[in-house]
Amino acid sequence: MTPRILLILTAVIAAIALAPSASAQFGREQVAKPDADELYADRAVKRGWYDDARERYSAACEDQSRQTAVWARNCRKLADMERKGQGAKQDYDAARKLYDRACFDGRNDEACMQQAYTSFKGVDGNEDWPYARKLYKQACDLDNQKGCAGYGSMLYRGQGGAMKRDEGKSLIQKACEAGDEWACDRARGFGFPDRRSL
Repeated sequence: MTPRILLILTAVIAAIALAPSASAQFGREQVAKPDADELYADRAVKRGWYDDARERYSAACEDQSRQTAVWARNCRKLADMERKGQGAKQDYDAARKLYDRACFDGRNDEACMQQAYTSFKGVDGNEDWPYARKLYKQACDLDNQKGCAGYGSMLYRGQGGAMKRDEGKSLIQKACEAGDEWACDRARGFGFPDRRSL
């Protein structure tokens, strides 16, 4: 290989390595707004047309070719229907599977939060603090401040796993500072400043 070709090849490789990624070039990926089917399903739930809503949410939830945030959002909405028993017998197991898929595979923080609450309170007859803690952590990792407050509270109290007071306190205080009132109530209840008063 001639030195000139080698020099050109090196320059091309360096340019590729230093090129900004697509997200850096264009900013964060924009989440697609609900399409006509999802909007119809949302209205159908409000009007009690549960079969129509289930059909459309199910189709969108299963369509992996769509943007992740879109199918995950539809899975969460279908899970809400399962949990509430809208249009069918209440099915917490089916709801949990859908929430889990939306939460962990689809990175939908609202799905994480709903199943975390259900598991923490045992609303489904199965109080599961370790699992609730895992879900609250996932929501927190997805920048949901209520999730951080829930996870922090469980760490601080040693619920569902090892007690980690310093980490729990920090998460609660940060969530409070970000404006989560429940986190501020927790901070005051645990006897440490909520950072807004510092």
